[in-house]
Amino acid sequence: MKKIIINGPSKLKGKVKVQGAKNAAMKHVVIPLLTNDVFEIHNVPKIGTTKKLLELIKLQEAKIKWKRGNTITIDTHKITKGRKIPANIFFYTSGGVLTIPILASKYNKCTIEKDPKRSDYGGDQIGSRALDHIIKTLECLGIKYKETRKEHTFSRTSDRPFVYKIPVKSFSASVIATFCALFKEGTSKIITPTEEAEFDDILEFLKKAGAEIKSQGNQLIVKGGTKLKGIEYTTMNDRQDFATWVSAALTTNSEIEITNIDYKKMRLEQMNDVLNKMNISLYYSQDSCLVPAQIEKIKPTKIFAGKYPDFQTEWQVLFSPLLTQIKGKSRVVEKIFPNRMQHWRELGELGAKYKFVKSAILPEYPHTGPEKRPPNAVEVTGPVSLKGAKVEAQDVRGGAALIIAGLAAQGKTEISNIDHIERGYEDIVGRLRAVGADIAITD
Repeated sequence: MKKIIINGPSKLKGKVKVQGAKNAAMKHVVIPLLTNDVFEIHNVPKIGTTKKLLELIKLQEAKIKWKRGNTITIDTHKITKGRKIPANIFFYTSGGVLTIPILASKYNKCTIEKDPKRSDYGGDQIGSRALDHIIKTLECLGIKYKETRKEHTFSRTSDRPFVYKIPVKSFSASVIATFCALFKEGTSKIITPTEEAEFDDILEFLKKAGAEIKSQGNQLIVKGGTKLKGIEYTTMNDRQDFATWVSAALTTNSEIEITNIDYKKMRLEQMNDVLNKMNISLYYSQDSCLVPAQIEKIKPTKIFAGKYPDFQTEWQVLFSPLLTQIKGKSRVVEKIFPNRMQHWRELGELGAKYKFVKSAILPEYPHTGPEKRPPNAVEVTGPVSLKGAKVEAQDVRGGAALIIAGLAAQGKTEISNIDHIERGYEDIVGRLRAVGADIAITD
């Protein structure tokens, strides 16, 4: 089993380039299934999530070719029907669920091999990702569900346009509803879709490919039946990758320059509002950001993490190691996934001083298992001297937080279950080594 080994503490110095956005790319690579043409997509991160989705698309008989760097071509000319999706591919990433509305709408049926151990729709276990939630959404959009001992089957039942209100501004439901609407015979309305930057990037991709989509207040108006065409498109840059590097620099009291930044498109004002309150200075130029060493002047804070325009839920995890190095008490409240807080138990193994506390703000997705709802708020006291230990990544961002903490810790940190990290980060170990970290992957 592969592990990440870090010998700390580390001082980082140099330039690092932000990767293409995972949460946009995992939707971009399935868009070619909407039609039969050739697409060329730039800035696609070579991460576990996109690689597994490309396997899924290749199984549908698409031709896929990586070109220079992070550019990929996807040719769907020869796809004439939907083919069964193996469980090991579907459940590896939550992105697999995005193919259901496309294959079921275009070819009348989408079949997925059943995994008796899974009732979710793939990816890690940070929150409530029950397949039941997607089934209910699809049924409202004209796609019915049938379950057998071996298969999940989704079939088209209606071509009529719809009016659908997105529950809690769900990102996945917003994308699924948009894909379904493109196949309807008329104009559909999607009410209160997600406002995240990555969704805007997906809509931009679709509109450039010929989709007729427009925003009216809190609604999306989608005209169905329009034939899409193959295009060339560049995926936006990754906000979560950017936050990872900012936190790594601040936590280790280092100076690095982060390139490949589009401040407006990435909506980094969300982050800056909170960091400014912490007395943190970031210096943006046209397409880069300088993060200077400044740990002594950073103030503790209260973070309320959720959906746009709140501080990103992923960011509160990524900045957790920094809170352990700040003098005073900080508080974090997670407003979406209570299981986003599970990384604190691992940080505690490295010496983080924290305690879970009650919050009047309940998460949007309460824990659905037989156990009590996990805590969604934490109080952190710093600064503490972190010490290397053996820890385990539970999800993508929690794993990245452990890397950051390991960089600041004294001694050897050993992180297992790193498949989670590799699902979301392209060569994070190599990029860290390039800016001075003593870090390696070992079998």
